Amino acid sequence: MNSSQTFLIFIVFFSLLLNGNTKSAGFVSRPYFGSEENDIIVQQGEVAFFNCHVHNLANQTISWVREHDSYPIYIGTVKFINDDRFELISNRLGESTLRLKFSSAKDAGKFVCQVSTSPMISKTYSLTVVVPSVSVDGDAEKHVMSGSPVNLKCIISNCLKEPTYVFWYRSGSRLVEETGGRLQVRTNVIEGGRTAISILNIDKVRREDDGEYTCRPASGGEATVRLHVVKGDILPQMQHDQASQASLYSSGLIMLVIPSLLV
Repeated sequence: MNSSQTFLIFIVFFSLLLNGNTKSAGFVSRPYFGSEENDIIVQQGEVAFFNCHVHNLANQTISWVREHDSYPIYIGTVKFINDDRFELISNRLGESTLRLKFSSAKDAGKFVCQVSTSPMISKTYSLTVVVPSVSVDGDAEKHVMSGSPVNLKCIISNCLKEPTYVFWYRSGSRLVEETGGRLQVRTNVIEGGRTAISILNIDKVRREDDGEYTCRPASGGEATVRLHVVKGDILPQMQHDQASQASLYSSGLIMLVIPSLLV
């Protein structure tokens, strides 16, 4: 083999390296998928990203399909699904990223990235949507004296992250936090990030603060507590009446038990 033949072989080999990818024992000219994560876990209300990277795409088309009903979301850059939450945010050659905003529990399932080869190749992505539980700390009804401060605590459990927001409502109307005012909301994450607590502080409650208070985090769900605001002279009387009723109930039980013991 002379030097000219050696140089020609080198040129052919180098061209193959530039225009193809090595995989296994030989050269690959067909498209194949990258190693992006295909198990997607998000908290309800958050954004889910599906990253599909196809090597050697050439003139083939990438499509996205919802598996459970085989409904096409995108074919190439053309959108078929009538849902504004889906968006194709990256469509450079060989790279296709599908974004799903405001994910909900009903979105959980499988999504497929397909390439229009013959035969077609595909990669399946599994979406899990975690739905936190929401509850109010303490009794479902609270009695407070007019003019006293009140703290209402909302507990959001099984969180992946702190909710983007937690809104509070009184009798259906959203409460707006007052900087330096009577209404303030504080939201923090505890227990290693798995639980978030939102506290509504009301300084010097008034009679008009009476009503149902509901907390609604961005992750979905809600919890309600009924706040009763009473005059200063009424609450001690209510507590006294409750104590008297409890005492009478206990006395009645004793009166019923003693005769039965004597028989």
